[in-house]
Parts: sequence; C-alpha cells; structure tokens
Amino acid sequence: VRDLPPLDHTPSRVTSLDIRRGFWSDSLQTSLNDYAQKVGDRLSIIEGNFNCTVEYIENYVNTYVLRNGTRPVVIIDYLQILNMENEGRTTKKDAVDEVIVGLKRMSRRLGLTVIVISSINRANYLTAVSFESLKESGSIEFTADVIYGLQLGIINDDIFLKDTQNPSEKREKIRQAKMESPRSIQLVCLKNRYGVSSFTCDFDYIPESDLFLPKKNIEEVPTKRKKI
Repeated sequence: VRDLPPLDHTPSRVTSLDIRRGFWSDSLQTSLNDYAQKVGDRLSIIEGNFNCTVEYIENYVNTYVLRNGTRPVVIIDYLQILNMENEGRTTKKDAVDEVIVGLKRMSRRLGLTVIVISSINRANYLTAVSFESLKESGSIEFTADVIYGLQLGIINDDIFLKDTQNPSEKREKIRQAKMESPRSIQLVCLKNRYGVSSFTCDFDYIPESDLFLPKKNIEEVPTKRKKI
C-alpha cells in the first residue's frame, strides 16, 4: 500500500479513486473498523446475474430467514435486469410489470420491506422526475407503497420549464451540472400511500466519495397529481 495523499487533500474524506490508487490512512482504518462493528455483520451482498428472477430472490430470502431467525430488508439493484418467470410475455413492459407484482407478493408473503431501484426513461432526462419517468412500467405507480425519485437541482431552472426551449441548451446545462462537485441533487417523493407525499429534500452530492449531505430542508412540490 502506497502512502499517497487524497486527491482533494481533505484528510477527513477519502475518495473511491484514492482507495483504488492505494492510499491508506489512520482515519480510513478507523472508518473501516467502525463500519465493520456497526454494519458489517448485518449486511449481506448477493451478486446477481442476468438470469436472476423473483423466484430466485424469494427462495434465497426464505433460506436466510430460516437460518438467521430474522426478516431482512431486501434491496434490489436494479429492477430492469430481473427476469420474468412467464416466458410468454412479449414486451419489456409486460416483463417489468410481472416482476413488480411478483416482488409485491413476496413482500406480503414474507412480511418484508423491499426497496427496488429503477432506471428512468431517457425521454425524461430533461424534465422533472415524475410517474412518466418510471421506465417501461405503469405497475410501479399502482403497486409500490412509496416512490422516490432523484433529480438534478438544476431541473427547476426556468430553462427546463419552457417546452419551447432548445433541447441542446438543456442537455448542455445537464452536462455542466453533472460535472459539479458538490452536485445539487433533489429527492422527490412522488407517492406515499400511508403518509405525506409531494415533497422534496435537497442534498449536496459529492460524487467522488458517493456522499449525500442533506441541506435539511423539505419543500412541498407544487403538483396537480392526485394523491394515491
């Protein structure tokens, strides 16, 4: 291990690139020890593949519950690469809809909280996150209890609110925003079946450390959507 300084010269933060370059420090070792003690024995990462199905996930979780006597929170990264069980489905939307329904049934049968990460539609990259952004699936809107979306803070600028604006200018604004560090990011609550929805939380995102720093403000999202 080489004794190289962090790229941003900030002793309290080590980037993923620093670690790949071989940088090590006492603060990093302390953080790793702290993580191992508080999180390490309560987190299992299961490497999936492109043949992974809801049935496979449910069987794995069943075995986990029997061995450990506890029900885990299941996080799936990500929705669109899961395979469907019914090969008779003909479209990607049908496949994603079937997977969503299968995960919901698994959640109910096993009494689990399931968190599913989804990609969004390319057509919505230049607009505020919405139900229309949910890629290739209408079932997410009706099946999920809670739906959050992430968007760049710049998406609220006037340029993105005008349909007549030049798309290339919007894309350039998005490109510039993605190059920033910290990067302004908003979490938008689109749906909350049992609580308050239509609000946003702002974050400063530091991409080199994959770190979200909350700005500690919650704002209601002006919307004409009906609460579900």
